[in-house]
Amino acid sequence: MAADGPAADQTAAPGVAVFALEDPRQADVAALVAELDREMLGVYDEDAVYMSSVDDLATDYVHFLVARYQGHAVGCGALVVKDLDWGELKRMYVRPVARGKGLGRAILEALLDMAQRRDLAFVRLETGLKLEAAVALYREKGFVERDAFGDYIGDDAPESLFMELSLRD
Repeated sequence: MAADGPAADQTAAPGVAVFALEDPRQADVAALVAELDREMLGVYDEDAVYMSSVDDLATDYVHFLVARYQGHAVGCGALVVKDLDWGELKRMYVRPVARGKGLGRAILEALLDMAQRRDLAFVRLETGLKLEAAVALYREKGFVERDAFGDYIGDDAPESLFMELSLRD
C-alpha cells in the first residue's frame, strides 16, 4: 500500500483518469467501496458476497489502486498478495457514470502489471456469475475457470465463478 491521499498529480489531460495506490480508509474511497457493497447486495444475497472491509484492504500485503477523474474517485481494485507466488484480485469496481470507457480494463491491466513486477506466477479471483461484463473482461484478458481456492474452499458458492491467470509462460 502507498500514499495517504489522492494522487499528487491531478493535472492529467482532460478525459484521462489518474491512478495511484491509496489508503482505502479515506472518506471518498471508503464511500466508493460502500457503493460497491450496495451494488453487490442489490444483485446477490449477503451470504453470497465476499466483501473485504476497508480495514482489510489497508493492510501491508494489499495494493489498493484508485482511479480518479478530476480528483474524484471513480474506480478501484486491489491486488492481495496471498503467498510468494500468487495474488488475488479483489474489489474491482467502476462507478456507473464512468463505465463503458475502458476504465475497468485499465484498472485490471494496472493490477496485473503490479503482479508481474512482484514476480507472481499467477493471479486468482472470485466473481459473480451474474456480473457478465466483468466475466467477459476477465476472459478477454486470459483468465480461465478453476476450482475454489484459499478461503473459498468448502464454501457453498453456487453463484461464484473462480478464475486464474498464469503470468509466466
